[in-house]
Amino acid sequence: MKVSRPVQEKALGVFFWVRSGVERLRFLLGVEEENRRLRGEIGALREENNRLQEALLAAKRLEKLAPLQEHRAAAVPANVFARDASSWFKTILVDKGEIDGVSRDMAVAVGEGLVGRVIEVFPSAAKVLLITDPNSGVDVIVQRTRAQGIMEGRVEEFCTLKYVRKMDDVQVGDKVITSGLGGIFPKGLLAGTVTRVEKKRPGIFQTVEVAPTADLSRLEEVLILSEEP
Repeated sequence: MKVSRPVQEKALGVFFWVRSGVERLRFLLGVEEENRRLRGEIGALREENNRLQEALLAAKRLEKLAPLQEHRAAAVPANVFARDASSWFKTILVDKGEIDGVSRDMAVAVGEGLVGRVIEVFPSAAKVLLITDPNSGVDVIVQRTRAQGIMEGRVEEFCTLKYVRKMDDVQVGDKVITSGLGGIFPKGLLAGTVTRVEKKRPGIFQTVEVAPTADLSRLEEVLILSEEP
């Protein structure tokens, strides 16, 4: 039985339309597969870029520790891995301990200044009391005038310079450094900057507030120092 030309042409048209549709589907599936592959590669590149950025930032932070480490026989770089979340205690945990030569009362610093001292040591970790903790006390001097005092922590994120006589010259902006007395903190470490001076209160001592030069809320790498240069 012969098939009429219009029917034959219509059948061929349907055939070619179906084949074209299949080819388009294959093409779209291929494009989707390629997009998935490219998205995966882009994600991997972003991840690698982020790792490199973090490594670069860490290298810059460690570079700031180098001057502190150069002239000390016992200087141990450490990473901060935990901190006390309470508002009453200001401590951090670092990933170096007894097996690394860390012991109690070793000073801890960063390139910007003093951080605190080691108060508890474990085999592979140590607890550091920050200078802003109320239990912390650091014997310091005002760099410009050599006025002496004890820098004590406060509940807030700053310190008080106690036992500074009213006759001593202390001004806002003065740098405060460790005195070296007491055998814990090496002499000359930058500890803070004077932010407020009040001499009107009764008594022989003036009120002096000090802001730590190190950003204690963003510590990542620190250097643990011995008292002996």
